[in-house]
Amino acid sequence: MTTVRRAEPAARRQAVLIVLAAATLGGLLIVAVDRYSTPLRDWILADPERMSSRLKIVFSIFAATASAPLLAFAAYLWSLGAKVVASRQFPPPGHRVVRDTEIVEGESAMARGRALKTFAIILSAFAVLFWIGLWMLAGVVRR
Repeated sequence: MTTVRRAEPAARRQAVLIVLAAATLGGLLIVAVDRYSTPLRDWILADPERMSSRLKIVFSIFAATASAPLLAFAAYLWSLGAKVVASRQFPPPGHRVVRDTEIVEGESAMARGRALKTFAIILSAFAVLFWIGLWMLAGVVRR
């Protein structure tokens, strides 16, 4: 007999609110970049002696802003995977779901937990590679 965890309407509302907040924040960031790109460029180019350090600052802020959601999602996936491995159950006990979900137990759950942790490592590696790529790009641009 399979066990099904029932959906919680509160979890569904919370998921929708998180998506709406992220979309709103993303839209505001796009508007801010569009609005302030010319003054930012002028600030970077204003002092040729400090241009290299200013460019590094801008690239670092961009890298942090762009990779923070990726790292946060990777941390969430790692935590979820660890809970799944520890409980040998997917979704883990106490985890709210947004739709009716069949509970997977045993080795199948362990495989899912390990896959979640592997995906978290891959996402973290992409975030680090993104940082390295931007750092190298900043070095090329300033020459």
